[in-house]
Amino acid sequence: MRILRKQLTRADKRTYEAHSAYTAGLGIPDRCRYRRTPPGTPTVADLVRPGDTVATSYSTGGVVIEVQEHFYVAPAGKTLSDFTSVYAPPDRTTRYRDSDRRCINECVAIGDRILMLFEANTDEVFVLSRARPSQPPAIQNHTHYVGASPIRTASKSTNISHG
Repeated sequence: MRILRKQLTRADKRTYEAHSAYTAGLGIPDRCRYRRTPPGTPTVADLVRPGDTVATSYSTGGVVIEVQEHFYVAPAGKTLSDFTSVYAPPDRTTRYRDSDRRCINECVAIGDRILMLFEANTDEVFVLSRARPSQPPAIQNHTHYVGASPIRTASKSTNISHG
């Protein structure tokens, strides 16, 4: 018995394009179309700070632990700046293991939006809530560990003028 299969026409053939540095490294064609943060505008590090709660358009997210800048060298030789937001699940932000750390890679800021470096990637990162501002600079909390229990002390900075 012969199985007849429909022959693909030219319109049915798909063209795949790299949507990340990883897929470009695997050999998927890279059309060299990238997003860049315009000079003089806020970067991802300015828009996202540790403690902020973020979500992605593909339903992941958590509380940001750190934001790191990285550089991608495009096939044409241009060096492009992008950022990685490292986050942990909201219920594990105070105490998290290395296995709890997740990354949102290749982020760039375009205006007030956080998009991905490759134009073929339509993912977006949203800041759901901002971290509460830290305490006023005059009072700083210090934690001293004695044995296994922390002891908190507060210190006040004072200005001393010498006359």
